[in-house]
Amino acid sequence: MVRTRLAILTLASLAGVAAATSAATDAAAGKGRKLQQVKFVGIHPIPKAEGGGVCHIEVPHVHIYAPADAKVQYRVHEGEYFFVGDPVAYGWEGPKYAYNGHHPIHVDVVVDDDDPQVEYCYLDGPHYHAYAPPEGASFELQGGAYWFVGEPPQAYLDGRAELDPIDVVYQPISYERPTVVVEAPPPAWIGLHVHAEVPAVVVEEPVVHARGHVHAGVEVVAPSLTVEVGVPVVEIGIGGHVGGAVIIHDEHHHHGKYKVKGKRKGHGKRGRGRW
Repeated sequence: MVRTRLAILTLASLAGVAAATSAATDAAAGKGRKLQQVKFVGIHPIPKAEGGGVCHIEVPHVHIYAPADAKVQYRVHEGEYFFVGDPVAYGWEGPKYAYNGHHPIHVDVVVDDDDPQVEYCYLDGPHYHAYAPPEGASFELQGGAYWFVGEPPQAYLDGRAELDPIDVVYQPISYERPTVVVEAPPPAWIGLHVHAEVPAVVVEEPVVHARGHVHAGVEVVAPSLTVEVGVPVVEIGIGGHVGGAVIIHDEHHHHGKYKVKGKRKGHGKRGRGRW
């Protein structure tokens, strides 16, 4: 894991970070100001103002810039910023694992330390992380993606109002999210239990392709929806302008009404807990 990988980090990488920090600090000193060093752990996006891309340093390290969208895209672990968003959106080309919907993140397992901390990812629909869930966690691998099938704790529910807006950050980003094909979602999937149902989509024409709000006899509330009448496939794309979809093959319900799961925002502030 991360903290046990110190031996395999190259001296050149660390020397490069140190040199860049020293040069920037010297430049700042020449201008009569002191730059603040911000602590990070794990890979994370580099703000556009600092060149963009992804920082590949997995162990604890510092930068002279603050993280972008820190409120919803990061959690603080032992005083260090830990990224909980989708790194592929920022150009990450390393190992990646597909997830669908909200799920816990065992931060202590990812960074390999002894400070137990579970945080929660509030990204809707298919997305990636650079780590798989730990063994024994309540996930089901289906359609090539991990679905959380455990009981959502109160800490997750309390944090939704404050942290669920993370999807807004990804709406203007164009990148390829995973496409997940399943016969049906796992019965215990969290999305079937904590998301409220929106009004049914009534299809009156043989084929309807709806994006956003449509008023020609079809009302679609979900951000992205495609319904094929007569074909037992319902494709639900989540994430505004971001690609990726969950395709559900349904052999029994391909006529009349389709019920699409939507979100009901929670209340309160974020918390921590074990999932």
